[in-house]
Amino acid sequence: MADTFTIEHNEQLARKKFRYFSRKVFVVPNNRYYHEERINAALLLNEKEPLQGALADFFYGCWYDVPYDVEEIFARVSSRLSPHIEQAFQNCINKLDYIKFSSEFATRWSVLVTPSLNVETHRLRISSDDAKEIAKNITNELMSARDNNDWHSVEQLENEFFAHCLACNDRLAFSIVWFRLGKSDWQFDERWSNCQQQLEQGLPDS
Repeated sequence: MADTFTIEHNEQLARKKFRYFSRKVFVVPNNRYYHEERINAALLLNEKEPLQGALADFFYGCWYDVPYDVEEIFARVSSRLSPHIEQAFQNCINKLDYIKFSSEFATRWSVLVTPSLNVETHRLRISSDDAKEIAKNITNELMSARDNNDWHSVEQLENEFFAHCLACNDRLAFSIVWFRLGKSDWQFDERWSNCQQQLEQGLPDS
């Protein structure tokens, strides 16, 4: 039980640090130190999406460093990435490609780049394991914010989650969160219904 508490506590601290440096990166997009600290925090999280989002921002904001001095960073993170995602970032290092403002490698955690409208390609990032991990984390964060009467955070977290679900066609995560929150008498507003309708109108999962 103590170990479980410690793991959850460390996860919360890492998530808090990630959000802190996300704000720093947003204000000073070319500051490499902020990007690296954000990547370090992402490495402490279980899910892959924050790391991928942080890397996309780093490759976009510090593009001038990427071909010359990122091998050490990439060596630490590459084992956490899907093979095709790893190859995409490697192509940037090798000057074969670069991260654009609208990128299929952006995630809901990105603050400098936005998800590509190419949903079919973009959603390849999300596996069922990732979807379940995302659903668990967002449910815990939403419940915690509600318990603290932090309604601003509740709305912000909900909007981030909707953006993720629609960008990645992540109907599994949406369904899990909807079910779990519903069991706790969550007050679903029209944004939830709108997101559900848009997901139902999307392409079927492969």
